[in-house]
Amino acid sequence: MKKIRVVFDTNILVSAWFWSGTESSLVELAEDGAIEAYTSPRLLVELRRTLEYPKFKLEQTEIDGICDYYTLVLKIVEPKRTVSVITEDPEDNRAIECAAEARAHYIVSGNHHLLDLKQYENIKIVRAREMLEELTKK
Repeated sequence: MKKIRVVFDTNILVSAWFWSGTESSLVELAEDGAIEAYTSPRLLVELRRTLEYPKFKLEQTEIDGICDYYTLVLKIVEPKRTVSVITEDPEDNRAIECAAEARAHYIVSGNHHLLDLKQYENIKIVRAREMLEELTKK
């Protein structure tokens, strides 16, 4: 059976790193090879920028370590096309571009702009809890 391919939005990766729960369980599934998780260079830049927020109080070496970890766990694709489906926050389109390039089945996000879409082409956009429930049904 083919593995489920997913793209984790930046908010999922940040939650997975700092808190134990649904998001971290999903990243562990990717680390274990139970699912294939993808990212793109632009999503990694967004992750780094987010981790640099003062509220996280991280040293640059810690940020480097987190980004290195995700670079190992996630497969990196370079999207060949741009989309502009979400106009309220155009950066949210990067997750869609990555998912389209990876031929992902799901985008996992906590972002309402993405979640409100529900689907892009044949890619479902779901919350972390919905994704985990979907995977445990299999």
